Amino acid sequence: MKVSEIMVTDVFKLSSEDTVARALNMMADKSINQIPVVDDDGKYLGMIFAKQLLNSSAQPSSKVKSYIVNTSMVGPNQDVEKAAQLVIGSGNRALPVVENGRLVGIVSETDLVSTADFGHAIVDEVMSGAIVIEEETSLADAVSKMRRYNISRLPVINTKGVLRGMLSIIDVARIIATPRERTSKSAAISGGTAAIKDVKVRDIMRRTVSVEPGTKLNSLADHFKRNEEVVVAGDGRPMGIVTPKDALELVLPKKTSEPMIHMAHLEDGQDRTEIQEQLARFLKKIQGKLGDVRSVVVYADKHKTRKYSLRTRLITSRGVIDAKAVGYDPLSASKELIARLDRRIKSEHSQRVKYKQHRESARRM
Repeated sequence: MKVSEIMVTDVFKLSSEDTVARALNMMADKSINQIPVVDDDGKYLGMIFAKQLLNSSAQPSSKVKSYIVNTSMVGPNQDVEKAAQLVIGSGNRALPVVENGRLVGIVSETDLVSTADFGHAIVDEVMSGAIVIEEETSLADAVSKMRRYNISRLPVINTKGVLRGMLSIIDVARIIATPRERTSKSAAISGGTAAIKDVKVRDIMRRTVSVEPGTKLNSLADHFKRNEEVVVAGDGRPMGIVTPKDALELVLPKKTSEPMIHMAHLEDGQDRTEIQEQLARFLKKIQGKLGDVRSVVVYADKHKTRKYSLRTRLITSRGVIDAKAVGYDPLSASKELIARLDRRIKSEHSQRVKYKQHRESARRM
């Protein structure tokens, strides 16, 4: 299947002279996290992201040309499988479809999931741990939590831990964007406490879809067309989150002899090589402790503070082991990441051993 068969051609877009306020309003109105920027001839210039704008010190009157990000691109005649790899590698939710330099469409992770067959895979195998927020928390604190964990969504719970809804970057943009077009030029939009300090999470949270553990991934395609995520909940309490990108990780190319390491956000070079080599040695060390390690996805980000943040997901036949770490260089960041993964793996391995011993003991009785 080719990208042209699934891409969206009716694309919302901006010019480089549009304002940040207009960008945020469009994102909030259309419920989209990123918007392509084109020139007068339709030539693709780059992408604007909601998370980037809300984490910046931009003013509502600022031009979006100062916040354009270069991204990977796909062509309309490329295979869907290649597009899926590029979406994972970029870490973005959608990629521009470009032909002869001009934007002709957008292909999103949701479009790609709709073409995939996940066989008997279930949500437990790909879900990430749920970082939650209570409904009575202020929106300013929720935004701070998103920044701290570098995430775009938070399941909302009540005081008993029961799932109540979902809060995302776009929900925050709806609060910040609309009044900002009418405020003074000196007012920044950076998650501004002035705009959100008195708003409670419950005031703007939206309804969310939840499924039980054991639900097959193939049954989520329709949910993903209407929602950015699905919450896995047991007894009404969030256990994890599954996004289209999580599901796509299952269809990444695999080696038959050893797990394949997929790097996202980092170009080829010494930094990428160091992280891959550290992880490859670690995978050999833990071989057999997790069963079948199918693949490893690493999201690496280099920040202005010269820090590296790493997020990794080990996709195994028994589920996902994830971890995060920060360091001042790739080596220190990857060593910290591996240390955290090692602790997670030892803990889970110990729990499995105890469970097995308990079952064997119960049989003898």
